[in-house]
This record gives sequence, structure tokens and C-alpha cells, in this order.
Amino acid sequence: MNKIKANGKEVYNMLAKHLTINESDFSPMVASGINKSPFSILVSIILSQNTTDKNAIKAYNNLYAKTKLDINKIVNLSIEELSEIIRVAGLPRQKSKSIIELAKFVKDKGEQYLMEKDPLELKKELMEIPGIGEKTSDVFLLFLRGFNVFPVDTHIKRIARRWGLTDSKSYKDISNTLINFFGSELSGNAHKLMIAFGRSYCKSKNPRCKECFLKEICPSAQV
Repeated sequence: MNKIKANGKEVYNMLAKHLTINESDFSPMVASGINKSPFSILVSIILSQNTTDKNAIKAYNNLYAKTKLDINKIVNLSIEELSEIIRVAGLPRQKSKSIIELAKFVKDKGEQYLMEKDPLELKKELMEIPGIGEKTSDVFLLFLRGFNVFPVDTHIKRIARRWGLTDSKSYKDISNTLINFFGSELSGNAHKLMIAFGRSYCKSKNPRCKECFLKEICPSAQV
């Protein structure tokens, strides 16, 4: 397997030079500008599952308008009521169940628990809530706790393979490979830059290889 012809720091610098991280394109960033509570930001990450950030942000705004992300109000909503509010984000019943169960969890533990609990133990507990998996937990831990994880979405998985960094299908393998490639200090921003890169250049269909600023070092652009 041919590997990208640069180290992680060099690739990071090229990404940072050519791409802009637009906060309005990332639902947790938008959510934090509206309500900085850990619970509300985790809800925004759930809403972003399997949809565009644009639709997730619309759903979040709808939910905020109706509830102000008040945990007690959300706990008292039915799945049907919450589904109608967040429908634009897709998978409304699945996400509603996750959000209500999360609200119960936070109501029981206290919201500071999300900020104070050991990150790995918190991740394990969050993943016991239906609909919250590794990526959702990792985005929260990276974004709000500054914990050294590398969330892997479809963009990042695709790019890591095209760069020849891994051919693994394992979430953990891909995540660890990227942390090792970029290093812990760069991983947080590298994650956002890779998503921006996947949206603008390294698309699933019709990637813009001929125009790409990495074309001289990317093995996939040489094919």
C-alpha cells in the first residue's frame, strides 16, 4: 500500500494553508455559541449523526426554540413530540430516544459529571446509551474535554485510506493511526481540517484530484 509522501506535520501545514475551518459548518461549534452547556453540545452531536451539519443545526435551533435545552423539559417530552421537533435532522425516532435517554442520564448524574468524570470511563458510560457510539462520544471528548481522541467519520475514513495510511475497517485502528500520524498536539485541528478537505476536495464521488494541493504527494491522485 503506497503511503502519502509527507509526514503528519507537513500534511497538516498544507491543509491549514489551503483550507479554512468555518465554525458554522460544525454543529457542536454552532451549538456552543448558543448554549455552552455540555448537555446541549452533546445533543448537537447526536443530531449530526448521518446527516449534514446544516440539517443538524436546523434541528438544534428548533429544539432550542422549544426547550432552551432544559433537561427537565426534554425528559418530559415523548418520543413522538421530540421527533417532530428534530425531524429535519433525519432518523427522528432513533435520535429522540437517544436524546431523552441522555437527558435522564445527565439528570441523574448532574451535568458537571460530563466534564469531571474520567474521559475513558465517561465514554464507556455514554456508549451504553442507545444511539451513542464511539464517534459521538469522541467528538464530545475532543471538542469539550480536549481529550486526545481522533473521531472518525465517513470523510476521515475515506481520506485515511486514500492517503494510504490504513486499509483497516476498525474505528479504533483508523483513529489511532491518525493520532500517531499527526501527533496529539495537532490532532484536534487536523480532525476538522480533514472534514473540510473531504467536503471540498477529497469527495466520495468525483474527487477533485487534478485541482488538489496534495496531488503531488497523495498516492490516490497518482493512479
